[in-house]
Amino acid sequence: MQATAKWLTPAEAAQTRKNGVTTAMAMVQAAFPEWPESRTDALLEASMTLWGRGPLITANTLARTADLITEAWAMRDHIAGVMLVRQGEGFTPLYLHRHLLALKMQSPTALWVHFTPLKEADT
Repeated sequence: MQATAKWLTPAEAAQTRKNGVTTAMAMVQAAFPEWPESRTDALLEASMTLWGRGPLITANTLARTADLITEAWAMRDHIAGVMLVRQGEGFTPLYLHRHLLALKMQSPTALWVHFTPLKEADT
């Protein structure tokens, strides 16, 4: 058996991206079953933008940290969001009051989940 490789056409690349986003949205909605679809979609979009990662990697991280994000969301009136700091195989949440501080602290091992886009999606 011989494997062949080819470049994707622009249309095929766009379709692959669309399929990835659709799958990622379903993953995030499954991880947050009590949240409305508008909020889970906003969470995925905001996280992809802030983290600079693709849809499936972002959705996997959100699904793995759903309990931490849900607990932080309960405090949304008092915090700007939650910083997920990677420790070994898991994450430690840091509840932050200032968005600017979070942006300065963010790194490949510290991922910021900003609550403003989620709140806007609820209105």
